[in-house]
Amino acid sequence: MLKIFAKYIISFLVLFGVSCGKTELRFIPTATYPSLKEERLGQSSYYVEIPESIFIDEARGVEGQHGFGLWQRDSVNRFRSSSGFIEIEPGSPIGGGQDNDKLIEKVRSHLLDRIVTWEIRKTETGYFGAGAHKGKLTVGASSLTRNGLDSVIAIIATLSSR
Repeated sequence: MLKIFAKYIISFLVLFGVSCGKTELRFIPTATYPSLKEERLGQSSYYVEIPESIFIDEARGVEGQHGFGLWQRDSVNRFRSSSGFIEIEPGSPIGGGQDNDKLIEKVRSHLLDRIVTWEIRKTETGYFGAGAHKGKLTVGASSLTRNGLDSVIAIIATLSSR
């Protein structure tokens, strides 16, 4: 009886130890589909590759922040579909925070010459948002679907500097 009990305890401890191990974050690869075209972000040294269905809109914050929105060209769905934001100058974030939204996952992607971690959150209205930082850069993505969010992260991962 004691041997059987000991086997159960050992099995439980092994399973518990395995389940508590560090899990690898999902990696979102950089977008590579053929219809991407490179666009310069204003007069900066940054470039991003975007599909024809997206346009870039420049934004300036009151504290001198400088960012670029990635929006759908289709004006009917522009604010209901996937979008992104790349802020290249520091200051209080132009887009605001998501601190009250529920953190559901962390993922990784390339951003310039590094791999960064994105925090994915879900809002109370059902949208997914993600954000990451690298140095003075702050990047974000938003979408009603997880696939759409991953697509925007993949596009932002094409960001380069010259």
